[in-house]
Amino acid sequence: MRHVFQSVRWRLQLWHALILAVVIAILCFFACRIAADEQWQRLYRELDSFEHTLMHRMWDHGPEDKDKAEGKPGGPPSMDEFRRRFDALREASDLPQGMRGMFDPSSSDSYYIAVWDGDGQVVFQSANAPAHLSVPPGSVAENQEHRVMGGRYLEAVHGGPRGSRGVVGRDISADLSALQVARWKIAGGGAVLWLFGLLGGWWLAGRAIRPIEDISRTASRIAEGDVSERINLTNTDSELGRLSQVLNETFDRLQAAIQRQRQFTADASHELRTPLTVILSEVSRGMKRERDADDYREILSNCNHAALRMRALVESLLILARQNGNHVTAAEAKHDLASLASDACRLLQPLAGQCGTEMTLDLKTASFVGDGSAVSMVAINLISNAIDHQGPGGKVSVATQEEDGSAVLVVSDTGPGIAEKHLPHLFDRFYRIDAARGQASGHSGLGLAIAKAIVDNHGGSIEVESEVGKGTTFRVRLPREIHENV
Repeated sequence: MRHVFQSVRWRLQLWHALILAVVIAILCFFACRIAADEQWQRLYRELDSFEHTLMHRMWDHGPEDKDKAEGKPGGPPSMDEFRRRFDALREASDLPQGMRGMFDPSSSDSYYIAVWDGDGQVVFQSANAPAHLSVPPGSVAENQEHRVMGGRYLEAVHGGPRGSRGVVGRDISADLSALQVARWKIAGGGAVLWLFGLLGGWWLAGRAIRPIEDISRTASRIAEGDVSERINLTNTDSELGRLSQVLNETFDRLQAAIQRQRQFTADASHELRTPLTVILSEVSRGMKRERDADDYREILSNCNHAALRMRALVESLLILARQNGNHVTAAEAKHDLASLASDACRLLQPLAGQCGTEMTLDLKTASFVGDGSAVSMVAINLISNAIDHQGPGGKVSVATQEEDGSAVLVVSDTGPGIAEKHLPHLFDRFYRIDAARGQASGHSGLGLAIAKAIVDNHGGSIEVESEVGKGTTFRVRLPREIHENV
């Protein structure tokens, strides 16, 4: 039972059943009220129609009034006149079928009538009148009427002249039974409608949560390691369809991140394996036999060189790891990009002198908010790469400026340039255009990846333009202010 109430489909179904039951119950209630009102209105109309027809029959088609025959002025009819006219009705041969039941004791379903004088004495009473019929209590004003329903009888009480009272009524047992049957039919129809609504709600709930089940199954398979799974998109216009589309895009990014992580792990292992192999092989060579001091010095020098290379690689990996996801916030200090670039050029000037490279500077004030030491690393990486990747007599230009609300650093060289096929991969980790040259020069292939990570964390951008035989230009843009949503 607990599992049932934890199911979204069952919860939707229970709420749907409850709301549908309330709505159908209200509709059935009003339908029963309307049916009852129509039934009572019909009974009242039939009662009034019978009464009017009876009075019309008595006074317009009965025997002539004795007073009229004698030329006396008219007045309220006497009780004797009432008796005489009712007796005339009893003997009438053309009396309608609906009125003949008044004189038949066995006709319990016909209309009945009774009249009492002011003293409560019976003037006339139908033969089919119920046994309980008695003079109405209280007084009724002349020409006034009120309706009374007692048990299975519907009656209209009228006031007459000199305190007389009359009752016209009918046994409505059959009508009450028909009304009860109508109520049961309405209730039954409501119950059937509720059941069909439950079936339709169950089907609709299943269709509504089917994308959720697809999302759950896909997420479970991805959690088990199959990162290539995706949610089947059939309707991208609905909320769940758009959610599925967003999740698929998230899964794409997750798969790409996992693939990059796997590639990074493989590349890092490969890069670390080389110096470790050198160290192990040199140690093994030194332990095979006794050697003189020069041989041991050479072995230790090779081990030291490999260890230094491994330490540089590990430090680069640590820097890159710290930059991943470490977004800069507005709380960082304000720096001048020109000052940082000038310090980097001064630091690398000896390297440029050794390589025979000429450095030209065009440094204009360009302020930004961020991590100054990290941005200094970007400038050092770009300038050192420009110096290393060209022969003697080359030129490196470093410029800073403010442009469109950004601090811009431009590093250009006159080296051999980079082929177009390599440009999309320059900022990938461990990517080298010339793998053999990279190993020999001690480059790990992480410098540009670190630079891009730092620039991205500052909300900036780094671009490269190169033409084979003419040189390469790197352009870094850093926003002057870091926004919290960067």
